[in-house]
Amino acid sequence: MEHSLTNVARLITSTLSLRVEPDQTLRQVQATGEIDWGQLAGHADAHSLTPLLYDTWRQAGALAFVPPAIRSRLAQAFADNHQRNRFIRQELVDIHTLLNRAGVPHLVLKGWPLAERLYDHPAHRVLYDHDFLVPAPYAETGQQALLEAGFTPLPNSDAWIEKHLPSLWRNGGYRWNGYLFDPHYPRPVELHLRLWEDGWRGLCVRQMAHLWATAQTCLVAGQPMQTLGNEETLVHLTTHFAGHLVEREARLSQLLDVARFMDRTPLLDWERIWALADQAGVTRFVYAALWLAHRIFAAPLPPEHLWRRLAVAVPPAFRRWLAGQGEADVLTSDYRRRRRGMDYRLTFLAAASLRERLGVVRFALLPPLAHLQARYRLPHRWLAVGYYPRYLLERTALYARSMIQ
Repeated sequence: MEHSLTNVARLITSTLSLRVEPDQTLRQVQATGEIDWGQLAGHADAHSLTPLLYDTWRQAGALAFVPPAIRSRLAQAFADNHQRNRFIRQELVDIHTLLNRAGVPHLVLKGWPLAERLYDHPAHRVLYDHDFLVPAPYAETGQQALLEAGFTPLPNSDAWIEKHLPSLWRNGGYRWNGYLFDPHYPRPVELHLRLWEDGWRGLCVRQMAHLWATAQTCLVAGQPMQTLGNEETLVHLTTHFAGHLVEREARLSQLLDVARFMDRTPLLDWERIWALADQAGVTRFVYAALWLAHRIFAAPLPPEHLWRRLAVAVPPAFRRWLAGQGEADVLTSDYRRRRRGMDYRLTFLAAASLRERLGVVRFALLPPLAHLQARYRLPHRWLAVGYYPRYLLERTALYARSMIQ
């Protein structure tokens, strides 16, 4: 099963790799031989690559070698995601206008700016939400403006998350049937106070400095909008992917964003990228994402002297895991079927000091009360104190199991 899934994943990623010509794609699909086409479609869905895969194979003339039922499934995903992204584009303009009217400065994160910048067709990239970075003093004003415009809080939102305010959406009674490319699935909106959690998972992770001073204004969805600077964007994309890798939620589409950003942004200031990553304590995550994007999608690497400096900054145990298991892990990962406890093992491998290792252990065993309240669905936060023993037993079992695997 694992071998079959690896072959499926390699067929998907090799045909979406940078600088692969249509005739090469055609030959690869022709030469597949025995393959579980249902597994391929499901894996492409899980990694948000189905619309792009369909159009890439269509342009290469490779769909003739795909069974009709699977070909129809891929085509439907492309068509639905095209319509879905038309809605998302207009939603972005509407939210941008709403925040402007409320006097809330904001940077658009990831999402639609990447879809326009990195992909040749609006349907190629799958989008799930709208993320904005806002200055802390304006965050509540922005949240209130969204609420007054008809947005409502998501049920069962992650109450312990501090990097953004509670997620909002316009649901209108919608009930999801599990179809990933449903154009009418309501998109959450998140107003971020920071790009990631300070002290994430017990590690000495901090925020990048001066994000607003280096922000750039560009045309997004036909409107002038602000986004992160190029160097800040790369650090954000790589750290975002690596965070999901550790937490067992990584998608190959996130890694493809990194690869395409590297390929289409040739004049990056690598000394600045190093300084940003080093100051924020995320050099190990920048390295991990760049390494995997290179291995899986043939992304270019940084200049050699900078690449060596990044490698030296990565804890050796984490670097060995990336070299030995990282590629296969990402290729065969499935956020719907996580390997329990592996997130703690990877966090521990990424720890660069005794202080960080102790921080990881503390995170694993003694989370904030808000985390326990949400986890056990308690009506009052003070009740969570009594759940520490239960949580401790659960985490100890998972952590010990992951460390001996």
